[in-house]
This record gives sequence, C-alpha cells and structure tokens, in this order.
Amino acid sequence: MVTIERDRITIGGLETSYLAAGDRCTQPVVLLHDGAWGGSAEASWRDVIPILATRYRVIAPDLYGYGRSSKLVQLDVAPYEFRLRQVAGLLDVVGLGATSAHFVGNSFGGAMALRASTLPWCAWRVRSAVSIAGTGGPYRTKESLASLSHFDGSRADMLRIVRLLTGDFDGIDSHVDLRMRDASNSGHYRAVAAAGLATPFGVAAKLADRYPENLRDVKVPLALVSGVKDDLVERDWARRIAQHAPSCSVYDIEARHSPNISDPETTAMLLLEILESFDDLAPARGEALGLEESCIGGPR
Repeated sequence: MVTIERDRITIGGLETSYLAAGDRCTQPVVLLHDGAWGGSAEASWRDVIPILATRYRVIAPDLYGYGRSSKLVQLDVAPYEFRLRQVAGLLDVVGLGATSAHFVGNSFGGAMALRASTLPWCAWRVRSAVSIAGTGGPYRTKESLASLSHFDGSRADMLRIVRLLTGDFDGIDSHVDLRMRDASNSGHYRAVAAAGLATPFGVAAKLADRYPENLRDVKVPLALVSGVKDDLVERDWARRIAQHAPSCSVYDIEARHSPNISDPETTAMLLLEILESFDDLAPARGEALGLEESCIGGPR
C-alpha cells in the first residue's frame, strides 16, 4: 500500500505544505493543482497520487494562497512565476534540485507546467510538461472566467463551482466538503479573489507576454489532455497550442475540465502511459550527471 505523507518547509518565512509518496530513488513527478476556490494538492490529486507513486516519486505542493501553504499573492507579476519559484525552492530543500522532474498540472496547474518549460531559470528542472485542461492563459471562454470568478462562501455555491469543473460524479459531496475546508480561510479567499482585480494595464501586459509562441523554443516533450466535454476552455485549445510546440502530443478524452477529480483512476493510468513514454526519450538530468539526489527527496 502506498503511503502519502504530508510535510512542510519554510523559506523566507513563507510556508509550503506538500504531499509526497513513492520510492525516493525513482524519477520525480511534480503535481500542480487547479486554481479554483478551495484548490489544493489534496483536492486535485489525492486519488491520483497512490497510482502514480507505484512508479514515481510524487511531490504535490499546496501553491501559495491555497491549502495549508502561506496565503501569499504577488500582484505585480503574472500568477505563474512566483509560484514556480515556490516549487523550485521546495525541490531544492527536499534534495531534488539537481534532478529534472515531470511537471503535471490540471487547469491553472497545467498552465504552470507549460509556463515552467518556457522560463530559462526553470526549464532545466522540467523533464516534461503535461497539462490537463490548462491552456497557459489564452483560449479560456468568457463564460468560464465569469462563472469561476466569484464565490459567495456557501456550500451550495461551492457545489456549483465543482460541477463546472467535473459535472456530477460519485464522491462529489466529499469533494465539496474538502474544498469548503480550505475555502473558508479568509486569507485563501483574498488570495484567489486578487486574480480578478481589474487594472487599466491589461493591454501592455499582454504585449509583453510571448506565450504561446515561445513554446517553439521548448526542447522537452509536452502533452496536452483535453476533455471533449470541457466547457471552460475553447474546444480547439490543445491543437492551437500544439501548433507552437515542436514536441507536443494531444490526448482527447471523454471528460470535463478536471478528470483527475471525477475519474482519478483512468486519469492516473493515462498519465502513467504518457510519462513512461517520455522516460524512454532521454535520461533525466540527474541520471546523466551520475547524481543520486533523487534518493533523498521527501519529508524530512
């Protein structure tokens, strides 16, 4: 039986809580959760981790603003990079700083995985990037942006939000309860709400962002998992992104936005298939250097 452990680190006074499972000497996989109200590593990945951990060392952090991590938001930059620096700091502390990892994310977490592959300071850490319904920013529908931007604090409204992500599924009530536990934190509410603050500077910010064109420079393999029933993103988002990436595969599945929540077993098996195909392409950075740091990653 796979044991999932929770631990936390503190860097610069900021706490990162994370889940870890699997053999410390296997290839690491970083799981990045969605950015919806009540999001966390546990909410996105608790039923996926035990399956992935039979093959990989899994690290799943609560991103800043979410779960049990510090309720931090940085308002002068895009929401991806400062959280990727959080993830990089975590990997360094647990001894995985010299070993590239598979980055896998759902929704906002998938966007982070794709963005990580484009950032020079971070790209060397990325062995591959897999995004489930995470576009990296563009190709989200206006309706989804409006419907996910507000939360009135009630359980009924959380159920509405979860149904947007997953539709109805067995276990939806316990998932709503899990999200409500973290969403009831006032710091979390403020951190998530901050992303919707309007400014008059949106056009300039967009002009400075080269994504997704800069995916042309990405050397590692990418995979995009698209749910054919997903109403929160444009139907052709994955293929439009894949046009920019030289090594990108698209997987269409019968699902909505977050199959890792509504059908974790099927999703985990697909991820194993994708990641194992990437493992056959090239040695991980740590393996190429003859390093063994991956054997010490995990709760201290």
